[in-house]
Amino acid sequence: MKKALVIIFLSVISFQLSAQNEGRIGLFQGVSKTSLYNKDDASFGDYLPTIKPTVGIDAGYHFTLFHVLPMGFSLQFSRNSAGQNYRGFYTDSTSYYAYTRLTYLRTGLALHMGTNPRRQVSLDFTYGANIGFLTNYQERYEIIRYNNDRKILNIKNSDVAVHDTSDLKGTLTSPLYNKTDLNVFGSLGLNFLIAKNWVFGFYGRLDYGLSPVENTQKINVNYDTQPSTSDNFKIFNTKVKYHGPTDDLVTHSATNNIGYGMYLTLKYRIYNKEKIEFYYKENKTYNHQ
Repeated sequence: MKKALVIIFLSVISFQLSAQNEGRIGLFQGVSKTSLYNKDDASFGDYLPTIKPTVGIDAGYHFTLFHVLPMGFSLQFSRNSAGQNYRGFYTDSTSYYAYTRLTYLRTGLALHMGTNPRRQVSLDFTYGANIGFLTNYQERYEIIRYNNDRKILNIKNSDVAVHDTSDLKGTLTSPLYNKTDLNVFGSLGLNFLIAKNWVFGFYGRLDYGLSPVENTQKINVNYDTQPSTSDNFKIFNTKVKYHGPTDDLVTHSATNNIGYGMYLTLKYRIYNKEKIEFYYKENKTYNHQ
């Protein structure tokens, strides 16, 4: 008896989904106010507003279960830029400007809920998680002396360049930033059926990193000198980034990627028009738009 009930229940669900399902595939693009959030850095107050872009592909499956539960899930791939700008002053009348640039390739899953996705305008709430793989990064620090002379430290991936009264180049023994970044996100937006098979969306989105992005292990820089020299690189051996003194016993507290911004989407609908129309004709009590 129990087996029969289970079979009947699954058959009903299968019919409901097959009659109302549709696939959607398309592009999304947006800009976010990003931050490398660190509690000590944030309280010190050297952060500058930082705006970065994201572009990606979204492929999803949407359905309405029992007429009242619009749901769906999607797979997302994106190229995501993150980072932080800094501006600060020192007690010796010098100042500095710095920035960090991080680029990730991200892949993740999202769950969708909202109003009927086949209406002319529908509400969509999305939440999910993704993992980012760091493809490249840049760290640039520029100290401005009182006579406007400048010393510049520029790091691109593992390549180090120091510009001062003379130029110096070198290589890091380990990357400054971790190779992966686990992230959760949520978005809320509206979808508009602009044509029979095309959907335009407008969303607000929040991303929150769960894993620290900085590599706080011991890092050395090997300089291209004759003879070659090596030095301990202590950028993360301070309580506040870019503010000393450095100390081997001090480790920069956890820093996470955070971002919020606006996104636009354009998706193509893949569905069986005849099956959907037949289903709603047979269920006239359901107000399908």
